[in-house]
Amino acid sequence: MVHAQLVAELVDMSFEEEDAITAAEQCDSIYQAVNFLQHECELCAANYPISQMISLLNCVHKACKECMKAYFTIQIRDRNIMELLCPFCNEPDLSDEDVELNYFNNLDILLKSLVEEEYYDLFQRKLRDRALMKDPNFRWCSQCSSGFITYPDQKRLVCPDCHAVTCALCRKVWQKQHENITCEQFQDWLDANDPDNQAEGITRYLEDNGIDCPNCKFKYSLARGGCMHFKCYQCSFDFCCGCNQPFKMGEKCGRTPACARYGLHAHHPRNCLFYLRDKEIADLRKLLMEKDVAFNTDPPPHWSPTKLCQVPEQKETSAGLRDDICGRDVEDDTAGLCRKHYVEYLGQLIFRNHVDPLPVFDIDELELVLKRENIR
Repeated sequence: MVHAQLVAELVDMSFEEEDAITAAEQCDSIYQAVNFLQHECELCAANYPISQMISLLNCVHKACKECMKAYFTIQIRDRNIMELLCPFCNEPDLSDEDVELNYFNNLDILLKSLVEEEYYDLFQRKLRDRALMKDPNFRWCSQCSSGFITYPDQKRLVCPDCHAVTCALCRKVWQKQHENITCEQFQDWLDANDPDNQAEGITRYLEDNGIDCPNCKFKYSLARGGCMHFKCYQCSFDFCCGCNQPFKMGEKCGRTPACARYGLHAHHPRNCLFYLRDKEIADLRKLLMEKDVAFNTDPPPHWSPTKLCQVPEQKETSAGLRDDICGRDVEDDTAGLCRKHYVEYLGQLIFRNHVDPLPVFDIDELELVLKRENIR
């Protein structure tokens, strides 16, 4: 009788009958029942009955249905699937595969009744791609960014979506001249014969030799810029875009006892751009000349002396990251590039040709290299 009276009072106060019955079963007074039904959304700060609230899966945070629907819709539409986490604490940590599997199984159930069908379907596709990426034969198309499974040892890849034919190793558009020669030899042929390459010079070289994720092989046609830390938007792998070494947080690295004292860090070889980006251009050129590695100093044909650096890079804006051209001033004898991107070009040649930069390091720089490896 007490429960029935409590339900009636709550219904008179405009609570839903189902919510009122639940509150009456859990509470002994009208005061407790009202508090039970008035839950604050941590996103919009409004109060809602318990039936309109959603608890996050791996933490104590909760929010109203409308806020959670909006949040997950935006995350599914605009972000990597590994970023579908709690908006307050970024839990759970998906680095553990068992945690990842359990979380996405439960999230799938939650999203099916929460977001619109088109976004649930998109979530399913991203989840499928995430699973496919773990297959060693999975490849990303360098032309349209679709992913697909290939046959082992297949040299030419045909994208099932855009039908582009590319090389499985260097990811460049396939041409008959690539038959029976290595990717390096094909690149040399392109440099010498492709009119687009000749017209755009090293700007084209930096774009074609952009950032490749060492984990999922997704290709980004962007220059490296100043920061060496890069996070892949496809698989969330953190790595150095100069040497592909993984970035890890503190003691999670475990390579040396000193790692526990560091934050997010990587162990770069000394010929990585990480150590070379502040070097003088003359010193880097000297290293390459001593090893007979050719490099360019002349701008591309038809280049205007007033032209700014045209290398594509990612820039931070008030609206977030956006792709744009560099736009910095060009120096003399730097092949039509700004100083930063010309150093990047020379640094790539040093790294890819296994040139040891030891002769241009001073004592402090050598001590830094040894310190990062915990060598005394």
